[in-house]
Amino acid sequence: MPKPLFPLLSQAARILPLVREHVSQAAAHCSLPLGYSLDMLPILEEELLGYELVPAGLAETCLTLGCKRDGEPVLRKESLANAPPGALQLVAMDGRTIARAARALPWRSGRRDMRFPDWASAARFACAELEHFSPGAPRRPPLLNTEPNASLERALLAAASRLAQWRPIIHFCGLPNEEQFGYALYGADGGRGELFFRHPAQWTLHWKSGSEVVREAWSAIAPDLPLMGHDGLTLDAPNVHRISARTKS
Repeated sequence: MPKPLFPLLSQAARILPLVREHVSQAAAHCSLPLGYSLDMLPILEEELLGYELVPAGLAETCLTLGCKRDGEPVLRKESLANAPPGALQLVAMDGRTIARAARALPWRSGRRDMRFPDWASAARFACAELEHFSPGAPRRPPLLNTEPNASLERALLAAASRLAQWRPIIHFCGLPNEEQFGYALYGADGGRGELFFRHPAQWTLHWKSGSEVVREAWSAIAPDLPLMGHDGLTLDAPNVHRISARTKS
């Protein structure tokens, strides 16, 4: 189980949009090889919550932009290497194996965390690092597919609103398509739950704390949300359609 109190679901709902927005802005001004695409995977690792920047194809360096408990922007840089032949990696969440790689994931080493005074400078430095690691011509800004990230962020806001009285924490493993397995939720009082995505555009929230059970599902197809001013968002907002509601056992 992750360490208590970080990140709260409500914190993740504020931090991840900040990271995405600043990476998107910085990426628009960087120059990478033509056709270069970049995905962002939510991850919580060694107390750093943020987005891992995942370039298309093979990479020798991994960059993660996020923050720790103190809220200061951090860029984590790690070297990637091939795992030994035949190595097998399992990823478990809440006692369940949710991913098994027949082809082992890269090993990471040489971790370095760099702190920055603000998100804009951290994102610009991250994109400068990507430029340095990606030689080739012709060049142009990278292709970004941020719609899944925006959908996740809207779901986090909605779930944080529905579970505000429990103030749960959330865990991200940093796996591709992890939203389909579910993000684990934990409460200080022993409550447990998960938030997961089902195609084409439905998020489902399960939560149980004591005798109270929350089971809700909603669609979240809507224009992108602004960076600030999320505190009033609930499942009754126009961009979130409630399909089911809270129940008590």
